[in-house]
Amino acid sequence: MNHPRLVLHDFSVIVPVLGRDKLVFVWNYRPPINGWELELPAGLVNDGENSQTCARRELTEETGYSASSWKKLGWLHSTPGISAQRAHVYLAKGLKRGRVHREPYEQMETRIVSVREAYRLLRAGRLVHSTTVSALGLAEEGLLPGTS
Repeated sequence: MNHPRLVLHDFSVIVPVLGRDKLVFVWNYRPPINGWELELPAGLVNDGENSQTCARRELTEETGYSASSWKKLGWLHSTPGISAQRAHVYLAKGLKRGRVHREPYEQMETRIVSVREAYRLLRAGRLVHSTTVSALGLAEEGLLPGTS
């Protein structure tokens, strides 16, 4: 039996923590679904680049923020039925505001959301971007008091 396979670049997803209790998201227009999604910053790993370098670059490009502290939370397969692509998840802290450098085709806005509101939206089924949901799952223990 032949299984279709896609060769896709790995990508990095960033959980950017602003201050003590806020997260930096992007409100991103996705043409395939003809709609907007609230997502954590993310992007493809370029040839010759490692996943953390990608995370640093994408955070700055999409949100304008840079981070002084980085921690890899893990990785996951995004579509294992058709691809070996991995999503590398990073927690970024010590954020400093800078300039956004989005690609011309990217339609997005930076949104600041409290940690509690982000997890409320997640549990209410209002966050549906799969790697954002997974990344928040990996980050939950360190973000919400009383979780373990």
